[in-house]
Amino acid sequence: MTLFSDPSVGLDDPMMQRAYALAEQGRGTTSPNPLVGCVLVSEGRIVAEGFHARAGGPHAEAVALAVAGPRASGSHAYVTLEPCAHSGRTPPCVDALLAAGVAEVTIGMPDPTNEAGGGARVLESAGVRIHWADDPAPFEVQNEAWLTRVRQGRPFVRVKVAVTLDGRLALAARRRSAITGDGGRAITMRLRREATAVAVGAATVDVDDPRLTAREPDGSDSARTPRRFVLSRTSVPPLRSCMFADGADCTFVTSTVVPARALEELRAGGVRVLVYPYTASLRGTLAAIAEDGVNDILVEAGPSMLSALWDGGLIDELVVVTAGGMGGNAAPPLFLGQADAEGGTLVPRFVPVEAGIVQGDAVTVWRPQRERAPGKGM
Repeated sequence: MTLFSDPSVGLDDPMMQRAYALAEQGRGTTSPNPLVGCVLVSEGRIVAEGFHARAGGPHAEAVALAVAGPRASGSHAYVTLEPCAHSGRTPPCVDALLAAGVAEVTIGMPDPTNEAGGGARVLESAGVRIHWADDPAPFEVQNEAWLTRVRQGRPFVRVKVAVTLDGRLALAARRRSAITGDGGRAITMRLRREATAVAVGAATVDVDDPRLTAREPDGSDSARTPRRFVLSRTSVPPLRSCMFADGADCTFVTSTVVPARALEELRAGGVRVLVYPYTASLRGTLAAIAEDGVNDILVEAGPSMLSALWDGGLIDELVVVTAGGMGGNAAPPLFLGQADAEGGTLVPRFVPVEAGIVQGDAVTVWRPQRERAPGKGM
């Protein structure tokens, strides 16, 4: 997911560009599955399209083949991800492509979870001509959240903070503050709408008591709201908190040191509870969320949560929304940990990859130094 750029602009093949755009329509709803788009072309014309809309539903190839019907025979399929060769909640896509008589398949990127050599090998052994995209990077960027969960056993962690020009997260300690204006709210709502899940720490629940729903500019709820998580290793926010009391889906993630009685009270109040070993710390929190079927999570972090994620090397992307005012000496700082420094020199751990101005607020997007910017070299 990018805020101000499009990783697909460098794709030379318009059919692969279209497949990429189709895959994006499933963003936020496919976890724990990847984003996938498919275009079927016959005699130079698109005869059908499809995308994977949600886990448990038909895959992109199956959707497109159903639309195409007999026109799929002899067609060329353009797919953003290598077709699956194994059975899950739906049959293997390679079987459907073969049964439909598809003659050629162009694939954006290989599927690291495919078994027995992968879907491409199965198709090729059956006589289907296989082509690979010249550059898989745009498709890897598109599915970086899914790839993170598959390879690291945790969700892709996107952290969003709103700060003053002097780097303050609030105007006073333990008091709710409005830092950014319409631009910051617009970015926050976009991030929520496109996220699989959104989370805050127990301290944020105590101070701000947020709903964490996605809302439209007029204040009405969006058609889709991400799954909501409250994270706390040792304490339990009150059941009367907005996220627990509004009747919508909410999950509390905590460690084994929290008393069982407190957790049972939450469950009785309709709150889902996930428990991980206390010694696993924040990595245990994220592993439990990944096992719950979440590819990516937006963390709207306070100072303690941001500091813990930063010190643990667990931030994949940091979105900073900056407002044009000063917080002052009495305002709490953004970060509570030690400086990243060697002697008197700051050692940057993150690099900026995107920036923009949204309705009077500045937005910068940062990623770990080891990574290249999304879309670079495409």
